[in-house]
Amino acid sequence: MLDRTKENEEIKALRKILSDNIRSYRKELHLTQEALAEAADISLSYLADIEHCKTWISDKTLLKLSKALHKTPFELFAENDLESEKTNIKKISDIIYDEKKTLLKSVSEICDKSIQKIMKVK
Repeated sequence: MLDRTKENEEIKALRKILSDNIRSYRKELHLTQEALAEAADISLSYLADIEHCKTWISDKTLLKLSKALHKTPFELFAENDLESEKTNIKKISDIIYDEKKTLLKSVSEICDKSIQKIMKVK
């Protein structure tokens, strides 16, 4: 049996995951709180309280929000590190950009040398 303190900590952590995911998925869809609340048929203040961990949600509200966000209820509770994923994508994008720049520079240099050789021949 869990002691009350540990149980409360786990409940707080679960609420935090849920609220963070709802907020992240909402922003990912470029929805305002107002737009999501309307799509889920809940009040704006209720959604704000959910996103700020001030209240827990019913099973009906969970289903409404998951449908409005195009996610499963499971996904709303799944631990995500979206910021970490975004950072990794940015790093990969930067690496690709740098490689592309290097490649283009090399191609440009080869073209310049070829043009110079052609100009010398004439």
